[in-house]
Amino acid sequence: MAPLQTVQRIGPVLDLFTVPRPEWGASEVAAAIGVPRSSAYALLTSLVETGLLQCRNRGRYRIGWRVVELNQTLKGTVDVRSCAAPIIQDLAHKYGETTHLAVMERYRVLYVDKVLGNHIINVAGARIGAHLEPHCSAVGKVLLAQCDPGEIERNITDKPLRRLTPSTIINPASLAQELRSVLRSGCAFDAGEAVPEVHCVAAPIRDEMGVVVAAVSMSVPASRFVPAQAEFKSAVIAAGAEISRAIANSADPVVQTERDDPTVAAAS
Repeated sequence: MAPLQTVQRIGPVLDLFTVPRPEWGASEVAAAIGVPRSSAYALLTSLVETGLLQCRNRGRYRIGWRVVELNQTLKGTVDVRSCAAPIIQDLAHKYGETTHLAVMERYRVLYVDKVLGNHIINVAGARIGAHLEPHCSAVGKVLLAQCDPGEIERNITDKPLRRLTPSTIINPASLAQELRSVLRSGCAFDAGEAVPEVHCVAAPIRDEMGVVVAAVSMSVPASRFVPAQAEFKSAVIAAGAEISRAIANSADPVVQTERDDPTVAAAS
């Protein structure tokens, strides 16, 4: 298998390993991604050598410990999750509703953090680590609205949009119109489009360069969301702006003073 083809196959292979199904064999991987067993075995062996997978007994494969190391490396850079954590916590506590933090990964929403609400009737929300198509969620629309229309067409609307509820937008033209509205208003809504009777509002989170890197949302039962929609919208937009400021501040270079400079100390 040529090197470029190997690289292009790595993502689909890793995507197979999920919480419901964490273990795969070479024949199963071959069938799932449509390659010969020998090619699947070569891919799996390469991933084992890099530590991204580990080979268990009987030729079964699982995610490897290298993933943990990469996760720590990611946290060593500007960590959106750490910057957002206290803010989504405060948002959830103030309103008693479930809040989420999400990013875009290969044109799918990846939920990276959440705080559960405390109402008796509450929204469980998406599991941390779960993926969802972006067209049917508020966070997905916020993240998708930042993408080039050509890329959206190639990666999202070149195939039928999956309908999760009767309210899900499945028409590409309607989705494009919705995304333009998101850019104008600075937020996105999900009116029961992913889960019936659950409404959401989401706002963008920007890095120090002003690039949208994540989205924050609040998920609320429709009965509570509709009468307080304007208040929820303002609160989520404010939370997005606060997280953006925290990210920008964490990225600021540390100015070294003479007291901190070891050369000054050595000379004195």
